[in-house]
Amino acid sequence: MKKILLILSIVLFASCKQTPSETATITGDPITSSDIYKKYVIAYNDYASCKMERPQLTTDFMDQKITQEEFAAALERNNKTCNIKKEIFNKYYQLLEAEFDKAAVAHKIMEE
Repeated sequence: MKKILLILSIVLFASCKQTPSETATITGDPITSSDIYKKYVIAYNDYASCKMERPQLTTDFMDQKITQEEFAAALERNNKTCNIKKEIFNKYYQLLEAEFDKAAVAHKIMEE
């Protein structure tokens, strides 16, 4: 009998437990549920992955898998790509900031 109660309580507990994404939707967090925030996160992850390519380029050069000319060209290309991705990431941040500044004014939340 105790085993049945224990199993039922575990099943009940497991079925009631919510994941963080469900919790965010239920509480209605306006920031994390907005489309601009989701695009901001994607842009940030894209920029971060771009930055993580640089150590691999250096490792390839040090292991003599690529020549110095190829290394210089790859670094220049990576730098230009990362700068563009950084600009996109910053624009989404500005859009996110502007969107919630409007919400703050609408709800009369001001910094003092």
